[in-house]
Amino acid sequence: MTERPGNPKPRMTRIVKDKAIINALGFPGKGIEYSVQNLKKHNAIKSRIILSISGTIEDEIVECIKLANDFTSAFEINISSPNTSGLKIFQEPSRLRGLIEVIKKHTKKPIIIKFPPWNSFLDNKSEIIKMIETSLNSGIDGMIISNTHPRESKKIKIGKGGLSGKPIFTDTLKMIREIQAINKGFADIIACGGISSANDLWKVLASGAKAAQIYTSLVYEGPRLPSKINNDLIVLMKLAGITKLSDINGDPPKI
Repeated sequence: MTERPGNPKPRMTRIVKDKAIINALGFPGKGIEYSVQNLKKHNAIKSRIILSISGTIEDEIVECIKLANDFTSAFEINISSPNTSGLKIFQEPSRLRGLIEVIKKHTKKPIIIKFPPWNSFLDNKSEIIKMIETSLNSGIDGMIISNTHPRESKKIKIGKGGLSGKPIFTDTLKMIREIQAINKGFADIIACGGISSANDLWKVLASGAKAAQIYTSLVYEGPRLPSKINNDLIVLMKLAGITKLSDINGDPPKI
């Protein structure tokens, strides 16, 4: 809730050839009161704002939600940053269930959980599936699949961080497809990881996602990228002869 300095610098490095980033920011920020003042300035568009909250103590997360509840449309609860100490406390199913239950007592806004990744290098799939099943049974509204992938790096002061960008896109697709088998439409999936084009967006939507997050691709492609992706997606949909996002399936049409 209070101001945090984050991890010591250097805490971010680019891998330009792969259009990737390794970051170990550690959630630097000026605190929830400062954030709420910024949210108040944009209250006219609060229906388009989803606030991301993270922490290691239930009471602090709840207090953030209570203070920001009137100025946002939904809450993302991040339990998965690989470069922020203490977050794994909520990766234990019973502790996660308790967190979701107490949050639901203090807000009617949609709750979205941001989960850690799994792949062939991370022997943690069964643990994360348990987290997801627990969250679905606790009534979450959405899930973000997924976060950055843990990587060691000598260019980072603390020696490790989270990999984001193009190299993790294949894993993002695989995770979404695997989650669909247990989700069965109970919660919306937001794809996150390596998305940088309309083709990428088409693929995650065809795999079961309802929306997507981008970050690293903005660094490499610039702030006009969201508009370009949206416009290019419209072109792809016209080529496919469809008008609804829900009709997107299979591979994107060739341009």
